[in-house]
Amino acid sequence: MSPGIVSDPSHLGELVGRKPDPERRDELLQEVVSYLLDRGIHQTSLRPLANELGTSTYTFVYHFGSKEKLITMALDQVAQRAADVLTGFGDDGTVHGFVHDWWDWNVDDDQLETARIITDARSLVRVQPELFQPFVERTRHDFVTALAARLSSEGGVSDDACMMVAALTGTLAELVGAEDADRGAATVERLLLAVAA
Repeated sequence: MSPGIVSDPSHLGELVGRKPDPERRDELLQEVVSYLLDRGIHQTSLRPLANELGTSTYTFVYHFGSKEKLITMALDQVAQRAADVLTGFGDDGTVHGFVHDWWDWNVDDDQLETARIITDARSLVRVQPELFQPFVERTRHDFVTALAARLSSEGGVSDDACMMVAALTGTLAELVGAEDADRGAATVERLLLAVAA
């Protein structure tokens, strides 16, 4: 290897003799999450991302090791945000309240980006399962678990949670694509009536 050329950029920190600054890494990660929420995750490339954030691709590799690790960590942040808000849904203690709060949160203009990221990741699982499958499984598991707990507390069948999550996330994916919130809200109401029957 020629002097000054790094054959494996993930070891850049070792070669320059210092470790990545954890605070800078956290700052970068939050900036990347914001970028992905704003622009989506399809065809994410380090160069445009670095240019937009006023840094370099080497900075990302230095702090995260690879594009894949950076994207994985950013998706973990998005999944955690989605999981955190689930705990506040349904203050009235009902399945209806929980589902309505979930729907309202997802269709809110300030939160719709999160729904887009989750929907995009679901479509990218077939292309890059190692990158997107853990994120999709985590967000689905968190939602199913929270909804199953609500169903059980009302004497419902917690197994219905899987069916409801599939229907709700499918409806949300339609909304993301078509941006027809009224039709989506009507679908959610019909689903709730069917489960309550």
